[in-house]
Amino acid sequence: MKLPTLAIKNDKFVIIIVLLSLLTGLLAFFTMPRAEDPLMEAPFYTIVIAYPGVGPQDMEELVVDPLEDELNELDDIKYIRTEIKEGLAIIRIEAYYTVDIDDKYRDVLAAVHAVKPDLPEDIYRIDVNRFNPLDVVILQLALVSETASYRALEHMAENIEDRLKTISGVREVEIQALPEKQIRIALDIQKMTHQGIALNQLMHTLQANNANIPAGDISVGNKSYTLKTSGGYKTLEDIQNTIVKSAQGHLVYLKDIADVFFDTEDIRYVGRFNGQRAIFISVTQKEGKNVLDIDKALQAELKSIQETLSPNVTLQTAFRQGPAVQARINDFFNNLLQGVFFVGVVIFLFLGGRSSLIVMTVIPTAILIAIWALDISDFGLQQISIAGLVIALGLLVDNGIVVVENINRYLLTDSEDAAQRGTSEVGWAIVSATATTVLAFFPMTQLGGGTGEYLQTLPLIVIFSLIASLFLALTFTPLLARKFLKVPTRQPRMAIWLQTLRQHIYRPILTTSLKRPFVIIGVATVCFVGGLALFPLVGISFFPTADKPLLLIDIETPEGANIDHTEQVAHYVESLLDTTSLVVSYTTNIGHGNPQIYYNRVPQNFIKTHAQILVNLKEWEPRSFYATINQLRSQFQNYPGADITVSELKNGPPYEAPIEIKILGDNLDTLKAVARDVAALFSETEGTQNVDNPLAIDKTDLRVNINRQKAGLLGLALADVDLSVRAGMNGHAVTRASFHDGEKYDLVVRLPINDRTRVENFDHINITSQMGAHIPLRQIADIHFETSPSRLGHFNLKREATVTADVEEGLNTADVTLQIIDKLRAYDFPKHYTFYVGGEYETQQDSFGSMGQILIVALLGIFAVLVLQFKSYKQPFVVFSAIPLAFTGSIVMLFLTGFSFSFFAFVGFTSLVGIVINNAIILVDYTNQRLVQGDALRKAIMDACETRFTPIVLTTLTTIVGLLPLTLTGSNLWAPLGWTIIGGMISSTVLTLVVVPILLQWFTNPPKA
Repeated sequence: MKLPTLAIKNDKFVIIIVLLSLLTGLLAFFTMPRAEDPLMEAPFYTIVIAYPGVGPQDMEELVVDPLEDELNELDDIKYIRTEIKEGLAIIRIEAYYTVDIDDKYRDVLAAVHAVKPDLPEDIYRIDVNRFNPLDVVILQLALVSETASYRALEHMAENIEDRLKTISGVREVEIQALPEKQIRIALDIQKMTHQGIALNQLMHTLQANNANIPAGDISVGNKSYTLKTSGGYKTLEDIQNTIVKSAQGHLVYLKDIADVFFDTEDIRYVGRFNGQRAIFISVTQKEGKNVLDIDKALQAELKSIQETLSPNVTLQTAFRQGPAVQARINDFFNNLLQGVFFVGVVIFLFLGGRSSLIVMTVIPTAILIAIWALDISDFGLQQISIAGLVIALGLLVDNGIVVVENINRYLLTDSEDAAQRGTSEVGWAIVSATATTVLAFFPMTQLGGGTGEYLQTLPLIVIFSLIASLFLALTFTPLLARKFLKVPTRQPRMAIWLQTLRQHIYRPILTTSLKRPFVIIGVATVCFVGGLALFPLVGISFFPTADKPLLLIDIETPEGANIDHTEQVAHYVESLLDTTSLVVSYTTNIGHGNPQIYYNRVPQNFIKTHAQILVNLKEWEPRSFYATINQLRSQFQNYPGADITVSELKNGPPYEAPIEIKILGDNLDTLKAVARDVAALFSETEGTQNVDNPLAIDKTDLRVNINRQKAGLLGLALADVDLSVRAGMNGHAVTRASFHDGEKYDLVVRLPINDRTRVENFDHINITSQMGAHIPLRQIADIHFETSPSRLGHFNLKREATVTADVEEGLNTADVTLQIIDKLRAYDFPKHYTFYVGGEYETQQDSFGSMGQILIVALLGIFAVLVLQFKSYKQPFVVFSAIPLAFTGSIVMLFLTGFSFSFFAFVGFTSLVGIVINNAIILVDYTNQRLVQGDALRKAIMDACETRFTPIVLTTLTTIVGLLPLTLTGSNLWAPLGWTIIGGMISSTVLTLVVVPILLQWFTNPPKA
């Protein structure tokens, strides 16, 4: 190992490199973007089709089936899931993560545009959206007033929007819960009948008069002039003066048969803040920007905006991400600083002042180099990357400890070359140890899916830290040691204690172990088997809760309920929140979900049976937090006529519900029957709550049954009949006008706005035949009530019924799901009907399966490195013995602390694999060195174990104390990871010091003389 020698000889060059690294790292730290969670790019696409008044079966036949057939032809599509309700269909597409997200979005858009000509013309809107992490709101404001008109609120909101858009880093400002302004054409049916004007004829006339057809240009002399035609409607007067009939020199204008005026659309989305009427202003940020800087600028601007508001209007903050991000980052950095302090104390106590200062210089230098590397890799600081630094903290000093401890040993005999010889002797060992740890973490960077996107920065920053620490240990550490380390006159008291422990306790145990190996191996085996036996008691879970003082309350009223009924239920929920002491504020959204305030909670759009309330609590303190949730759930569970669910935010990829079973089949009646039985199985399973089966209750529709023979004899097209019914009863947006002021308005034809739609209104609808005759609707159709399914679902183009449930607090979702799966396997499904398990279980299986593959890849890579280092196939297996020994401690520690084996515990165990084998590598490497120098096998093993006892114990201690501050926070996300590593480090260190020597004795062939 020549690198330490080169570093010592070129000390100025090394110092310059280290100083430059510190400066670039500091610059990156202060300038790189900050956020609370990683920005997750995901190939998720959503098509939302709004077609008011159309039942699920008609929506399926007319809209969904043609779209799904076209989308199914796209490559690399994993799932197509569709939910169909009255007037609304949502098609969710998930592609494989290997695709180019932007290219696939263009493919989806192209598929939708290809089908559009075959879809009904009167579809209200089709929106194609892609999942974008930047859609998460960083600030949600509520413009609150009970007396100001919506138009007055709109004017103020637009002024606020214009001012906030100018702030650097702001991506988009959106106004929500504001009814759109439109032009109402309220028809006088009697005047229309008297003038002989049919509804379908009137709509065609309005469309024709609003056409804007380019007329090209004309050349006159040497100049070219653009020809301008009359264009579309530009003013309200233009619309009122539309000629709708001309006969015998008599003109009939639209204003003669209808009132034309500005108004707002029918209420589809109601917003309230703390029970008062409100509209919302949501702000999102640009990619790569620092949310804390943006938040600071926004707050400064809002102070001046407050002064411009009317006295009867207030501007409230419904949600603000900045303080939460600042608090989360501060907490993590506090954990990091506490870890640095504890690591420093351990090193000082065992190695002394000079040695500890040399080792401690590695920490800030390696961390800043890692931050710089993360920055140039286009990542920012958030809870995952900072947690990675905490994990790396105990690891990045390991190399420095091994080097400094070995240099100190050589100082006793050779003070001149101690730095060079001490570093060179352990150089290849720490290179190999670092390589194996890097190999343990690297495959994690290749973890696919949403989980991989979420976790990516954790292994990256650990790898960057380890590489930086290795470079520093081989160059900067021996350089500092040569200049500052002196021959020790006395050893630190803790070092003496450690020597005493080694001589009087460890040495006798080691001697006995080598004499009676089968006893020790038996004990180790019993410990491992005991760990396996505990594993079912520990249980498996997935991503834990987010530990945020936020709740989302979802309200679902029965299908067919109107928005007034949903609002009534929301009032009830608000009344209870007003009396809940932990509640600071709440934001109510009726007919719509709350603007997206968390990366995996995407809101529902314009569903009159849905409401969502965002609740801000005073603090996240587990006892009071869960007491409040349980209190609210108990109050809501017996509310008649609505399902009210309370949920906290959770980490990880999105899923519909913790437990989700899809029944796949074709016949709707059979699906209903099976879904009913499956819902009963859910209810019988202990631990389930809020069981939901959307097909359980049919909705009642008012069916306009057209006599096709009569309509055909009278020359009536069915499309004209349907359109006339729609326009007459619910209003129909005939066309969209662009006025001179730049605003665009829908022209909506309907019966007079003051007349509430009733069944009797059908008597006023006339349809014009091809011969010009006016036929009353009642003459060709009868009106009757009928039942229809409230919801239809498709999964990969096949009909499905989805049954979902939540899990009671404190129970393991995986265990409850497995009980339900066992019951479903025993259920007698009809032929060609089967079930599909979704929810948390599906995501867990995908992610744990990927992590299992990654662990195997990591082990193969590590094994290859060890074969190259030891030039043996036996000794790598000796090193691998540390892994099952570590597993024992991890499971025991999780059992004692009450945490389940969550996904992050799995991440901790994968990390642990690379960590624990380092101790074994040091033992095996030094044993081989002693053998090369001529020692007998038993003596080489004894010397190696005693010589490396101190660095092994110290590296274990520093790893543990570095993780303790993060682990002791009790976070559901990080505590399982921390305890997994800590427990594994303890058991593997204790057992490695006695098991590895035995295996070395069995599987090492001494070199031939």
